[in-house]
Amino acid sequence: MTQWQVLVTEADYEPWWFFEEWEETITETYEFQDKNEALEKYHAIASDWRVKYPEYAVKKDILLAAWNPEEVVYCEDCEDDIQNYHGLLLLADGEVYQPNAMEKKTYFERKEK
Repeated sequence: MTQWQVLVTEADYEPWWFFEEWEETITETYEFQDKNEALEKYHAIASDWRVKYPEYAVKKDILLAAWNPEEVVYCEDCEDDIQNYHGLLLLADGEVYQPNAMEKKTYFERKEK
């Protein structure tokens, strides 16, 4: 049986980079046995973020980054403020899920603001 996870991250980079310690940026984890429940949870969070955050971008249909240009964090190494990103991912058995055509239309089609 497939294990589904919706992950929420917060970092100074978008969720599609998967840097070595990216798991440390996870702030919320939702686990499901049912794919439709996972898709609904992902869609609910994504819809909320598209209202809450003025900027967002999507890669591979399912890796969502949302941000507010005014939400920055100080980087000691670079001695400057850098953007803070909120990430949303959907995993199937620990791998980034690739939605089919119907799922893309139902859950992941980008709606204009």
